[in-house]
Amino acid sequence: MNEEPGSRDRRAIDGLDWGLPPPVEGHERPAPLPPRLVPGPEEPRPRAQTPVAPGMLRYGIVAGGAALLGGLVAAFAVAAVDGDGGGGATAGQTATAPQPLTVQQTSAIADVAAKARPGVIKIESTRRNGSTVEQDVGSGVVIDTQGHVITNAHVVLGTETLRAIMPDGSSRPAILLGHDYPFTDLAVLQIGPGQLSPIEIGDSGALVLGETVIAIGNPLAEFEGSVTVGVVSGLNRKRVYDGVNQDDLIQTDAALNNGNSGGALLNLRGQFIGMPTSVLRQVGSGQPVEGIGFALPSNRVMAVAQGIIAAGGQYPRPSLGLDHVDISPDLMARGQRLATDKGALVTRVAPAGPSSAAGIVSGDIITKVGDQDVGGDALLLNVLESFEPGQTVKVVLNRNGKIIETEVRLAKRS
Repeated sequence: MNEEPGSRDRRAIDGLDWGLPPPVEGHERPAPLPPRLVPGPEEPRPRAQTPVAPGMLRYGIVAGGAALLGGLVAAFAVAAVDGDGGGGATAGQTATAPQPLTVQQTSAIADVAAKARPGVIKIESTRRNGSTVEQDVGSGVVIDTQGHVITNAHVVLGTETLRAIMPDGSSRPAILLGHDYPFTDLAVLQIGPGQLSPIEIGDSGALVLGETVIAIGNPLAEFEGSVTVGVVSGLNRKRVYDGVNQDDLIQTDAALNNGNSGGALLNLRGQFIGMPTSVLRQVGSGQPVEGIGFALPSNRVMAVAQGIIAAGGQYPRPSLGLDHVDISPDLMARGQRLATDKGALVTRVAPAGPSSAAGIVSGDIITKVGDQDVGGDALLLNVLESFEPGQTVKVVLNRNGKIIETEVRLAKRS
């Protein structure tokens, strides 16, 4: 998972914490009071008359009144508990024992875990860092019987080897088929077919606030197949990752930790409705944050995954052939002197790329692509998403205060 804020380490070991809600306590109704005994038809035996002192007579009257009042209160209490068809014992019926409340949600969560667990695998990777080789762990979701597995792109990018560890403990080699980074933190792997249990795909557009969700993944590279429970805390949340404004994220408080990246977020039908991808650890002031994680919605995940599978490689996205930094208040606050406070600052132009051919140079500020302004929430990569590779677009530049227009034939992102 990705941690926020600060530098984002595009790795599976990236930390996610959520909390498990307290268990629902059962509620038992109090047993109804037994029926009062009614005198039979026999004549009561005469009792000897004992003289009663006047003081005792007054005491007996008070005691009798208190007993009558207590009986009325008790009758009212029984009516309050058993009223409106409450099932209390009546004359001629035997009082039944209290029945414990059956919590059906608990069994539903167990059913989801049993159904979906075989479709969540562990992804082990190695990558070289200087002279050392680092090992990493993430999660993946099997989506078909042909061996296609979806995961977070940051779990697998830059790796040298990939292996899929199946729920039964067996191991299979995995290859990276394609990804959509940085537009979407999603990648598709290919593993060998056979004995696979694909997860059923759900509709993330049908989620509602407060709905129970279940996360399955491999946290801390040790606790394989961990199941945690939470709710949908928010929908269509906005976060900026790698220069792209993601505006459809699912917020949840289900507990996630390092290694849950690329795993499954499920509804109570056991359907995949999201992929956990990041967690908020603290705000800018350094104040710690608990129980705020984000998942990519299944509708977007599956649309991109199917595009990668159809293309047999990278999802087809356009490229200007340059590196850039979106201008933000933070950038301006660092003392950067720029001709405008909106747009995308070009930091590098690829030699022989489309921007180089169009005369764009480092230091230019892109303020418009086609008819769309660049700036604010409209980050450059978000604007580019609406175009296709091979399309020729007008690009407006601010070069040291001078406005320049040029045309760029968009390349296909490599």
